[in-house]
Amino acid sequence: MLASWVRPAALAAFVLAAPIASAQTFDTGFAQFGSQSSTPIEIEADELEVQDKSNVAVFSGNVVVKQGGAALQTTRLTVFYAQSALPSSDGKAPQTPQSQRISRLEADGKVLITSDGQSATGDAGIVNFDNRTLELNGNVTLSQDGNVVTGDTITVSLDTGVARVQSQSRVRVLLTPGGTAGGETQ
Repeated sequence: MLASWVRPAALAAFVLAAPIASAQTFDTGFAQFGSQSSTPIEIEADELEVQDKSNVAVFSGNVVVKQGGAALQTTRLTVFYAQSALPSSDGKAPQTPQSQRISRLEADGKVLITSDGQSATGDAGIVNFDNRTLELNGNVTLSQDGNVVTGDTITVSLDTGVARVQSQSRVRVLLTPGGTAGGETQ
């Protein structure tokens, strides 16, 4: 169902060979959002505002989004629907019962994404179903089994699960002995 987060040999090579890296690419399990168009997306919040003319729905207060084994938590979530009610040509974008296609989710406020023992946090996030990406921005931290990667931005391909972490200064990786991390560099 989900790809392993990191490959041990490749991350070890990255840590030893690239101490001044400003970008890192590896596999994550966060591609589950939107990768299963037949799996429902469940959204809960304290408040919902629907803006029909703008094709927007705004959820605020303790927002929780779930799809399959993945969950996203944030303060405010804006759901953008495609202008056309026609399904996407690839059939991968989630649809409402009225066949409106969700084009993107924008999370404002602290964002936490969890999936099968992995977690990612950031100041804001976007799940873009049109270009098939998930992006977290600002103080990004990825964690699994005591292993931690930090940077300014993470971009995950929803098609492949491959993630790229970038930082204005440096991407940092903390490996915990006995952890299950590893990576693929580019």
